[in-house]
Amino acid sequence: MYALSYFKQFHNFPKDDPRYLNAMTKWDLTAFDRHCKDGTLPTVSWLVAPYLFCEHPNASPDYGAHWVDTALQSLMSNPDVWRHTVFLVMYDENDGYFDHMVPPVPEPGTPEEYTQGRAIGLGNRVPLWVVSPWSRGGWVNSQVFDHTSVLRFLEVVTGVHEPNISAWRRAVCGDLTSCFDFTKPDFSIPGLPDTVALMAKADAGASLPAVALPSPGAQAMPVQEPGSRPHRRLPYRPSADAVVDRTTGAVTCTLANSGTVAFPYTVYPNIAYAFAGTPYTVAPGTTAGYTWDASATDGRYDFTVHGPDGFVRRFAGSVVRAGQNDIAVPSIKATLTASGLVLRLSNDGGAEVSFTATPNDFAGTARTVWVAPGASATVNWPLDKGRYDVTVTAATGTRFTRRYAGTLH
Repeated sequence: MYALSYFKQFHNFPKDDPRYLNAMTKWDLTAFDRHCKDGTLPTVSWLVAPYLFCEHPNASPDYGAHWVDTALQSLMSNPDVWRHTVFLVMYDENDGYFDHMVPPVPEPGTPEEYTQGRAIGLGNRVPLWVVSPWSRGGWVNSQVFDHTSVLRFLEVVTGVHEPNISAWRRAVCGDLTSCFDFTKPDFSIPGLPDTVALMAKADAGASLPAVALPSPGAQAMPVQEPGSRPHRRLPYRPSADAVVDRTTGAVTCTLANSGTVAFPYTVYPNIAYAFAGTPYTVAPGTTAGYTWDASATDGRYDFTVHGPDGFVRRFAGSVVRAGQNDIAVPSIKATLTASGLVLRLSNDGGAEVSFTATPNDFAGTARTVWVAPGASATVNWPLDKGRYDVTVTAATGTRFTRRYAGTLH
């Protein structure tokens, strides 16, 4: 293929320069198939689908499936090649579909990640399939990656360092190695659908009449398929909890990272302030702090912390001023353990308070716990294959709310 020919600098190399020859030489899947069968593939090959098979508008996804299948069949036709190959299928855009995950953004002034005063950051998520004997089984990987992750994976494979990746991007984005289990390869050849038949159906569909728009109220939301896919173990171990200073009105949230890679947090205000995220990149073994000044918002606070792999924390309520001890003053400390989420419910006030824990998803059943003045209680919240999502409220009239969601690997 000829992806490199899109870049001007390759055109400027001398005509006998290997970089020019490799960039400008036109290959197709016939040549790729021949090189697979005779075992002469280079260490790294880039395949760029021609327009008919690229799945852009006017290019059928069925044709794209056939193109991918053709390349896969070539790789699997030579068992020795297949035993040493990782096939990455990636897209350069998300096709305009809505993505509920806001991508990580670097802190202001991060070297090599700002241009004209604006953060480059990461884009909306795009599909990536990892096809190999070491990634069989329909696994899902929720680690943060970007297109430089492919280059970093090639660093691992080739030992050649890529100098044009920023330190922030290397810290936040993985190198794809968490997609694999190299201890349990499956070298068998999977059965795949007949993609020629798919193309025939696509061609037949082109002659059908236009689809009539449904009448108002006749549409229904699609239903997600039941069950869940197994997910890869990730190097993440984030946590976040908030402490209220009743004297100053400061609500301080500590963002911690006990994992082995940097974890990107984004904090969003839910009331009082303009909706804008504040990014924090927390290195392994360190913490960062976010402070809400409730003295400037009539005592109220409400903000949510987001991170990769389903991590969510919400902290909301009203500050009970120091010295006002005739009412309940709830607080919660959350700790994630191998057996579940441990919620320590405390009452620093002078009246009894009821806490209610409600599951939003995954495991757990709703429960109410009463805590006397000056006392505390513990709720052990279960995990569902490592995942949890629970909201805890307190019946104090202060809108006290805490939400804890995420994954324990």
